[in-house]
Amino acid sequence: MKNLFLFFLFVVFVFGCSALKEVGSETVIEKSGSTPIWSSKPSSEEGEFIFITGEMTKAKDRSFGMNQAYADGLSKLMNTMQNNVRTQSSQALRGANLDTEDIGRFSEFAVAWISETKTISGVQNPETYWEKVETKTETGVSYNYNCYSQLKISKKDYNRSIEGAYENMKKKARELNNKKAEETANKLIDDLKKTIE
Repeated sequence: MKNLFLFFLFVVFVFGCSALKEVGSETVIEKSGSTPIWSSKPSSEEGEFIFITGEMTKAKDRSFGMNQAYADGLSKLMNTMQNNVRTQSSQALRGANLDTEDIGRFSEFAVAWISETKTISGVQNPETYWEKVETKTETGVSYNYNCYSQLKISKKDYNRSIEGAYENMKKKARELNNKKAEETANKLIDDLKKTIE
């Protein structure tokens, strides 16, 4: 009788503990190392470098998750470049007194060059981090991975890529015989070269 009572207590204890976890609750059960500060920072600048964090959460496969995190980082880097080019070129073209239609058109020529670029020179992948997560379900538990990839690019390489965008804008301005837009592109290129040298 005593053994039956102890078994009953054990069963109550085990089921009681597991019931404490609500459906949907998550627990990190394994990780590649200590959680790096950069994993929660979308982007940052340190000295001569720009850092971008790519991520893929709830991946079923770790290898797939890491590849997607790297791809996400590249996508974010390209978006940062596109936004930078759009802002700088629009301001410069506006300052050159081009009409609104030309401002939009020539700015998009520069942005399009970045969109069509397949690789960005000088991108490094110095650090990665992953964690395996256990999620409580109605029928037990499921597992997935949160994956993070840090991308690093020097400001010189970043600006060289931006220069390519302005060179494309200059080429289109020449093709369309728009001197103001061509001069504006030349000024943008000259200003960038000063930061690269």
